[in-house]
Formats: sequence, structure tokens, C-alpha cells
Amino acid sequence: MNQLVYLGLGANVGDRESNLFTAIAALDVRDDIAVNRTASIYETDPLYNTDQPKFLNSVVEIETNLQPESMLQVCQGIEMMLGRPSNRKKNEPRLIDIDILAYETVSVELGELIIPHPVLFSRKFVLVPWAEIAPKFVVQDYGKTVSDLLSLCPDISNVKKYKLEKTA
Repeated sequence: MNQLVYLGLGANVGDRESNLFTAIAALDVRDDIAVNRTASIYETDPLYNTDQPKFLNSVVEIETNLQPESMLQVCQGIEMMLGRPSNRKKNEPRLIDIDILAYETVSVELGELIIPHPVLFSRKFVLVPWAEIAPKFVVQDYGKTVSDLLSLCPDISNVKKYKLEKTA
């Protein structure tokens, strides 16, 4: 059975735009994943380790029959393909970061994999793009829509739509 899954993507070093688009394309070419919708790209200030470049963030809605553990492996494989080291410090600059935000009807708590993402409610850089594509999606375990979570979000950081650079 296919489930709706939401992924948060972020990049703040290298060719940030290209890294996001390549990650989305890598998801879309798989037979077991269908990319339904992609939010606009937003430029955001780094939250925790503020001494690093700004991030580009987006949220992607996919459909998949993959179990959450397999989806995590796919996300980590794409991160590695794009050059993100497997042993990395938390909140450091990154070429790409793909987080599983929510599965339609599934809650998971397995070591490093927690779904829905445990701090998504406090991150505007996740909620703003997510609300653009799925404002009425009810986040499992929170019992609130993405729009509701955004209206309650304590994060006051700057999240603004990013103007894509024109290519020749």
C-alpha cells in the first residue's frame, strides 16, 4: 500500500540549488517512489550553529510503498551520492540533508529514525515550505495540520522564498 510521505531537504554548501534538484531527481527516478509535489525553495538562516552559510530548504511530497527503514536508507544513499560524509557532526554545514518528516499513518521510533520528525513543530524552515504544498495534512502523533503547527511555531528565524538563479 502506498503512503504519502513528506521529506525535508536542506543544503548550505556547494551548489545548493543543484544539490536540492539532484536529490529530488534521485528520488523521482526510483520505481518505488513517485514525487507528487515539491514546495518552493526557501532561503533560511542557520538555527543552531549560526556561524555557517544560509540554507536552501524545501519539502517534497512523495508516494511510496517503502517501509520507513528502507526510506531512511534511500535518503542516506542519496546524501552519500551527493558527497555528504556518513560520520558527521550535528548542525554542521552540509551539501545535502534529507529528513523524513512524516509518513501518512505511521509513527516510528527506532534509534536514529523517529517519525514524525521529533522537532519539526519548532522549525519554520520545514513548516513554511510544507504548508505551501500540504497545509491540511494532519501530522501523525501531533493531531494538528501543518498550517496549525506553523501558526503555533515558536521559531522566529527568517524564512524567505528563494529566487532561482537564471541559467543560460
